[in-house]
Amino acid sequence: MIKRQFFLLFLALVFTAGSMVSTVAAAGKGFYDDGQTKWEYLFKDGVISEARWYSEAGELISRETYVAGQTDKTEGYCADGSVEWQVKLLEEGRQEITRFDLEGQKTELYQTVAGQVDGVYTTFYGTGQAKQMVTYRQGVLNGPATTFFPSGQAEHEFSYSNGEVDGLYRTYSEEGKLLSEYIFLSGQLQ
Repeated sequence: MIKRQFFLLFLALVFTAGSMVSTVAAAGKGFYDDGQTKWEYLFKDGVISEARWYSEAGELISRETYVAGQTDKTEGYCADGSVEWQVKLLEEGRQEITRFDLEGQKTELYQTVAGQVDGVYTTFYGTGQAKQMVTYRQGVLNGPATTFFPSGQAEHEFSYSNGEVDGLYRTYSEEGKLLSEYIFLSGQLQ
């Protein structure tokens, strides 16, 4: 990471001193000992547009895209080239993280702030249907939670407070019929 920061600073100094062509061009590359490309930075009209990192076997393992010189999205790839994860930068320091299975189906979707999960964290069935939705606040389970049958019907509805189940807990049949209700207080069944 430090090498990358120094390299970006070096590129900024080089581009300040020189003129740029208005086409996409590789402005820098790093190499493995065997000469294989390890990373490369691409620029368009003098502004960074993409960064790529490769395995020693030459496979693309990560790619970062930029908008107006600012990081927009980063993706990590499986050995077969399929997307394994994606991080998209949002406003106010938030990041949206999406993870995928080997078939390219979304398995998880959540947001972080300062490295901690914050907001709704959703997991998915292989069909793309939501499997579970829980709410985090600054890395702690805090708020509504729902689990779903593969059909999309709610199976359980409950809430967390400071990481513990708290309040009304409902269980439903796959047809939507209420089966049971419980009350929890700070993780303890009442």
